[in-house]
Amino acid sequence: MPMDNSNIYSLNNFDFLAQSFARMHDQGQDVDLEAITGNMDEEHRVWFCRRYERYCQKQSVPELEH
Repeated sequence: MPMDNSNIYSLNNFDFLAQSFARMHDQGQDVDLEAITGNMDEEHRVWFCRRYERYCQKQSVPELEH
């Protein structure tokens, strides 16, 4: 996905959404990626799904207590 100034804010929003949906998934809520990404073009859909999967993997690893 090309990174130019016109879409950096939208990428930040997509990243926030991917992280939020991954957190919801980790909490046991149903997340329908097909419904979430249904209106995205292919490039954005692939990027979003990769970010979502990355956050899901991070969520499943228990954090160490301090």
